[in-house]
This record gives sequence, C-alpha cells and structure tokens, in this order.
Amino acid sequence: MKKIFILFLFFVTACGYQPLYKINNNSNFFKISNVEFKGDTEIGNKVYSKLPFQLIKNDEQLNKIIFESFKEIIETSKNSKGQVTSYRTKITLEFTLKNKNDEIINRKKIVKDYSYNTDENKFKFKQFQNKVERDLIDEIVEDIITNFNY
Repeated sequence: MKKIFILFLFFVTACGYQPLYKINNNSNFFKISNVEFKGDTEIGNKVYSKLPFQLIKNDEQLNKIIFESFKEIIETSKNSKGQVTSYRTKITLEFTLKNKNDEIINRKKIVKDYSYNTDENKFKFKQFQNKVERDLIDEIVEDIITNFNY
C-alpha cells in the first residue's frame, strides 16, 4: 500500500499538477479599484464577498469589476387544485472585468439553477430556498475562480 501511495505521489508531482482553486495572491489581477453592482445587488454582494479580490480605491491603475445579477423563482408545476408543487430557482450573473481605460479584459455570464418540490411547512420551505440560493452562489463563485485561474 505504501509503494502505491509513493508511486501516486510521484506521478502527481511530476506531471505539473496544481490545485484547481489555488489563487496566486501575488498577482495584481486580483486587486481592483472599483466594484459596481447592477440588477439584484444582494446576489452581487454575496458573490463579491466570497471572492478573493482586494479593493484598493486610491489606485486608478487597477482593474474594475462589474457584477450584473438576477434571481428568479419560477413555478414549474401545479397540481389539479392549482397549487404549486415545484419551483426552480435560477441565478444569472454576468461579471465584467475592465482595465483602467474601460476596455473589457474578461466577461463571463454564468447561469445556475435548481429545481425542487414545495413543502407544506412554510418556514422549512423558506429555509430550503435560502439554502438553495447559497449553494447556487457558491457554484458561481467556483466558476469565477476557475475562470480567473485560466
């Protein structure tokens, strides 16, 4: 078992493996001078707070980032009485990274959604909807970090 582990470790380190979510903190790419939110600002703020950007307002040489986000809760099906039986939460976020001359460096639109059934207990259902929203935001953050690493 020890030999297999050592052999595996040798191949992983020899092939140039790097962790997917590792962020190079020395880069000026993650330092920004301005953040702008459009659309659903609550979603944009939640995404921005989870990202590794460093805001430096005094430096005009740094990049600017714009978050345009929307959240939809869609009724996907109803029963014979007309009561909603399932929903889909959809979060759309488009982020744009601009340089000091307002030229677009990077632009990406990310759409995440999740379908789920309703619950008779309204309190538990609202908690579940909030959890779905947090999970979708976490997936968006992972996509953004992956996009910046490549």
